[in-house]
Amino acid sequence: MREMAEFESLTGIFQATESSLHKSLFGEQPAAHALVAHPQGRPDHVIAYVLWFHNYSSFLDKRGLYLEDLYVQAAHRGRGIGRMVLRHLAQLALELDCGRFEWSVLDWNRNAIDFYESHGASVLPDWRIVRLTGEPLRRLAQSPGA
Repeated sequence: MREMAEFESLTGIFQATESSLHKSLFGEQPAAHALVAHPQGRPDHVIAYVLWFHNYSSFLDKRGLYLEDLYVQAAHRGRGIGRMVLRHLAQLALELDCGRFEWSVLDWNRNAIDFYESHGASVLPDWRIVRLTGEPLRRLAQSPGA
């Protein structure tokens, strides 16, 4: 995960630790699900990972499968790992009767955009991610009511 944060120039907000991830993924109420890929016979050597969780569409009245992270180490790209993971998650979305399978991609990551589009995904030009974190989140939460 740290490698992905470095690749995306987001190490300044990276806070995950082994302990926090253990709680988030394997605690009483897991926040997300994870899959890892490793070379055959080397389960201790992770070369790729994926994190996903459910979201919900009111219009479809169905859960969705949201891909939070898909990361393959640079030395292992181009070997079909990303395709295998996307295919697995698409199958899972169908098995779980999800209305959609979606994720975000950074606008400068042309390789990822091309990869996703080559698998039939659409990058939605009209939608923007809206986010509150840190101090702005606290200010809104503590602001006076209407």
